[in-house]
Formats: sequence, C-alpha cells, structure tokens
Amino acid sequence: MATHNPPPGVVLPRLAFTEGYLGPQAKFHEYGLSLVSHSDPMIYLEQDQPEVEIILGVPAGTRITIKMASLDYQKECNEYCLIRALGPNYLFLLRPPMPGFYKFQIHALPADEAGPQFLGVYNYMIYQPTGKHGDRPFPKQYPPWKDGCYLYEPISLPKGVCDHNVPFKLLIPRARDVQVKVGEDWNPLQQTSEPGEFEGFVTFSRGYPSGTKVKVNVMFAGNSYNTLLEYTI
Repeated sequence: MATHNPPPGVVLPRLAFTEGYLGPQAKFHEYGLSLVSHSDPMIYLEQDQPEVEIILGVPAGTRITIKMASLDYQKECNEYCLIRALGPNYLFLLRPPMPGFYKFQIHALPADEAGPQFLGVYNYMIYQPTGKHGDRPFPKQYPPWKDGCYLYEPISLPKGVCDHNVPFKLLIPRARDVQVKVGEDWNPLQQTSEPGEFEGFVTFSRGYPSGTKVKVNVMFAGNSYNTLLEYTI
C-alpha cells in the first residue's frame, strides 16, 4: 500500500515545493470534480508495489485527459497510465516503469465548454522506489476511449504472446460492434446481456512477428470502425 511519508534519504524534487502545483487547481471544484481516493497529492509506492490506482469523481459529459512524466529522466510516459471510466468515476491505473519521481497531471473539459483547451485540475507526484517490476506499458488509448470506456482484460499483453485463447472484456457505451484485429486477422467479440459490454477470446498462437499491432476496433454508427485501443506484441 502506498504511504504518505517519504522513505529515509529520499530528497523531494523542487517541483514539489512550487506553491500551488500539487493538489487541486483553480477549476477543480468549479468543474464538480471530487477525490474518491488519494486525497494526498504525494504518493510513495512500496518496494513490492508495481502500480497504484487513483479514482476521481467526474460529472457526466466531462472529458478527461492526462499527462504522466518522469522527473528523473525528463521523459513523458503516458503509456504507463490506463484510463478507465465506471459509473461516475474515472480510474487511473499508474505503473511507473523506472525508479524515481513522476508527475501525474489530470486535465478536464466540461460538457458545456466548447474547448478544445483542457485545463489542469489536479496534480499528483508519485515516487517509485524500484525498477524491478519491469517495463509493462498499457495499450495506447485513442481519444474516443476516454469517453466512458472500461477495460476489464487484458490490461496489457506481453511481448511475444502466443497463448491460444486470451480473454478480452470491455465496456464501451454506444458500441454496435467490437472487433480485435491482430495484424490482419479480425476477431469479433460478443455483446453480453449488459449494455455496451463485449467479451470473447482471441488466439495468438499463429506466430505473429514482433511488433505486431493488436487493435480494438469499434463501430458506433454507420459502417466504419474506430480504433480505441492499440497493443504492441
């Protein structure tokens, strides 16, 4: 479980002392957002903790995006955050790959604002003490994914996966059809009894080459598909 106090000998980055940077920003309460978890914007992971999930209450119709970056390596790493939505909450599963401090910024745009400018609403700082958990990015998430979708499984796919049946299960509101495209092979998922929920099994035993893209393609209206998620195996 994450702790609230820095481990012995850990020196906080200068950004942590910048007035007004950590925590809620000017529009947080005005936009009707609320913290469901992690009221402390400083999060220290334990040695055996590869990930942490932050949960934010979000009004219906509000759009959300994020920025995650390593302060020690001066590198953006948004692929290590999985954004999911369930009911009134947005869930951010973070999996820092390398030791050190990370900044995690949440941006929002309410339904009644034209945009396109998302405004920063909350800033966290996360400390990962170790790199032993490995490099395990989440699938790439395209903008339509961030409008209320939830991924049950798989939250990631290992390089070189060759399992015969890998379960897929997703919640995608308003979806008419969902297909998992592996290379050039299309694999349909079946809608369950729950609205917007699709599941099925996808085979990876055909020996796909390294770097093959695995895309979750969704048909909402008309006859065309939009890519919502993209894994690389």
